[in-house]
Amino acid sequence: MATLPEQLRKRAETRPGATALVAPDDVLDYRTLWRAANELAEAIAATGLRRFGLCGGNSPDWVVADLACLLAEVVSVPVPPFFSSTQAEHLVVQAGLEGLLWPARDGARQAGLRKLADRVCLQTLVPAGIPPRIPPGTAKVTFTSGSTGTPKGVCLSSAQLVATTAALEHRLAGIPLRHHLCLLPLATLLENIAGVYLPLSMGATVELWPLEALGLTGSSQLDAARLIHALQRTRPDSLILVPELAAVLVAAGEQGHLAGLDFRFLAVGGGKVSPLLLARAAAIGLPLYEGYGLSECGSVVALNAPGAVRTGSVGRPLGHLQVLVQDDREILVSGNTHLGYLGEIEPPGTSFATGDLGHLDQDGYLYVDGRHKNLLITSFGRNINPEWLECELMQAVQAQQALVFGDGEPRPSALLILPDERTTEMIRAAVRDLNRRLPDYARLDRVFVRRRPLRRADGHLTGNGRLARARILDDLPALLAQSHALVMPGQESTTAYGPAVAIPPQPPRPVPDHEEIP
Repeated sequence: MATLPEQLRKRAETRPGATALVAPDDVLDYRTLWRAANELAEAIAATGLRRFGLCGGNSPDWVVADLACLLAEVVSVPVPPFFSSTQAEHLVVQAGLEGLLWPARDGARQAGLRKLADRVCLQTLVPAGIPPRIPPGTAKVTFTSGSTGTPKGVCLSSAQLVATTAALEHRLAGIPLRHHLCLLPLATLLENIAGVYLPLSMGATVELWPLEALGLTGSSQLDAARLIHALQRTRPDSLILVPELAAVLVAAGEQGHLAGLDFRFLAVGGGKVSPLLLARAAAIGLPLYEGYGLSECGSVVALNAPGAVRTGSVGRPLGHLQVLVQDDREILVSGNTHLGYLGEIEPPGTSFATGDLGHLDQDGYLYVDGRHKNLLITSFGRNINPEWLECELMQAVQAQQALVFGDGEPRPSALLILPDERTTEMIRAAVRDLNRRLPDYARLDRVFVRRRPLRRADGHLTGNGRLARARILDDLPALLAQSHALVMPGQESTTAYGPAVAIPPQPPRPVPDHEEIP
């Protein structure tokens, strides 16, 4: 199987003038992209450094740096722009990074950088202590959003990245995808592989805008009107969406704001997807297809596609993977599992226990029914461990009890048990201070204050006094009705079910011509 650089070289030789990357103020054809990546790879190799963080927002320069790391056979570690400063510092230390690669435009705002090539700057670091162990053959370390606030590094080889890319290309064979717009940060493994590597291997164009220009701020803030304007201007064939973005797109389509757009494939994953939302998309002709994946398995594991759709499922597993469901209903994946976690000594087994519950039907479609643990996944695809956030809340607010909930919502909410007489403003101020310290995707949207403690007699506490989470969630509507709700200022979110968004017409921006893809 050809490596990603080999595929890129082939495209540069056979379609040199075709547009590979495009941004509002930048265009790279395949020949230019190949030359820029090779020049940077030579400069990277000359430094003698082996571990690089990829910083900055979505841009052609970020992609050049990513491809150059593959060519130079060094380890790249994408740094998610939505990480808090504490999380970013944790990543740098845990990965033992020796340098940070910044797109030249973003790097101009940083201190102590030197130009490594025309498009990329280098910030040299001095690792603290002995660098953590990294499995042999690691090409990329992708950090999860961190369910406890301290992200884990998943180590993947170049061959594993190629395997996912090739399997996706096979699954989508026959769909004429020529123009993809990246809506997720490139540091997100899903967008990195399915939004960059896949289109480039197919000879398509990847469009890269700063996420703020698309109406996306941090990991969980969205300006729907700006997003629709950008779609009208760029007119892409394909997008990768988290459930929150899919909901906004469906609502915009129902309101007539997607008129004239011709989407060919919209993938949605990273969290729960409502079957009703998929039905609404189908009713207005949006080609929205649900998938499922994990970083530890090279991103995408299963995906619905035209001609192979099963409502309620996440699709059939990709051809390079084997998926089994154990007697306890936990999903196991083998065939492309990670090399291990950064810093851990023991190598992983050949099968990865996902922690998700599910089943396979007789035709091989995979259904994901829930999780073994209490992990919350927001509609933006961010993982939150509720116990971690509950501990933070109880420390910050001095609550007697706290329950965090909101699986599938844009941001979490909490039920606080506060038997004392603190005022609403005092509580709001304490939560506001906590929100400032949290990663943006974990900031509380709403807080419900209850003055009466939860009781064991009502089934809300276990024998040792812990929260009986399942029972509380069953009774949550009644408990919230008996509580006082506080909406945190600045945390309101755009959803598909709010008032219609008035979006004035916007003239489309021409997209560079593309040759037909064989």
